[in-house]
Amino acid sequence: MKEFGLTLEQTRIMFSYQYHLVLADIDNESSFATKGFKRKWLSLWKDSTEIFLKSQAAQNPTIKSDLQLLTDFPILKDLINEIKDEAGNKLTLCLILLETTLFKPYYSLGNSTNDDNLKNLKIFNEELLVNKLKFFARTLDIDSSVVIRFKSHYDEAIQGIKGGWNPLLIGAIGAIVLAVVAAFFTPAIAALLAPILAPGLSGAAAVSAVLAALGGGAIAAGGFGMAGGFAVIIAGGAILGAGAGAGVGAVFAQSPDSALTQAAKLEVVMKEIVLIQKDIRLAQEIIKEQRQAIRSLEDQKDDLLLNKEKNKQKIENLEKAIEYLKNALKRNQDLL
Repeated sequence: MKEFGLTLEQTRIMFSYQYHLVLADIDNESSFATKGFKRKWLSLWKDSTEIFLKSQAAQNPTIKSDLQLLTDFPILKDLINEIKDEAGNKLTLCLILLETTLFKPYYSLGNSTNDDNLKNLKIFNEELLVNKLKFFARTLDIDSSVVIRFKSHYDEAIQGIKGGWNPLLIGAIGAIVLAVVAAFFTPAIAALLAPILAPGLSGAAAVSAVLAALGGGAIAAGGFGMAGGFAVIIAGGAILGAGAGAGVGAVFAQSPDSALTQAAKLEVVMKEIVLIQKDIRLAQEIIKEQRQAIRSLEDQKDDLLLNKEKNKQKIENLEKAIEYLKNALKRNQDLL
């Protein structure tokens, strides 16, 4: 669905907002030593993110932008002012804000973050970052109150899709997200995703680019079937449609929790963006696409069953992912 697709320029804007969010956390940090480690992580993340963007741009010779992140916020704001009044960009800007609101930094970027000092870094003060996110919302001409609703709807969706209220989940949503990203740091997963998320790259650069893309919200790229110049799928759009299902099925077979986080984002879109704006057509289309994606994943599971012993873990993971997506589908149907 093109509504969930970002051009590379829009993707650069999304990552740039995430960059400035981490920068705000560094400014808030009280420990001088920790500030230094966070700055090092941010520098590594920026480099990896730009590698990801450039690897995508290399597939399209018409792209002229250098695709470096916009580290000067006034320049970023000027760019937003140029595009936010264009027809059709309102939903895009809402989805960028959603991804930035749910962004959890300081995850592993592969070998580049093996430094023990870069492990176990945490956001200094979540409440202070919420204020920054509200400021970001205003720059996008979005009511700043949606930031709190994005967070609460997402936490509620994670708990509901996972099977109802669970006291072990309280305060652990961020840990789930980080665990999803961590699950991809294996040679097998890097090999699986590098041709899709970092075409033309190999080795440590490919791994870092893949992890930066996943952690930033760009779980799927052009290789997953987006057309018409759309490069990156965000806000849960990776789980929509038979084509997308075929693309992400291998991912879900390795990490079913990635299906959980994507489905939770999609529920936030349904609640906060689609239903409040009364776009029933888009809501119905999302539900239709969800059904198609589930059928596609069930077909992939049937293929794996042809060699049940060899594919035992993949089958179990895919079954869990399908369960999450079915729960998510029912919740979205109930919303209507």
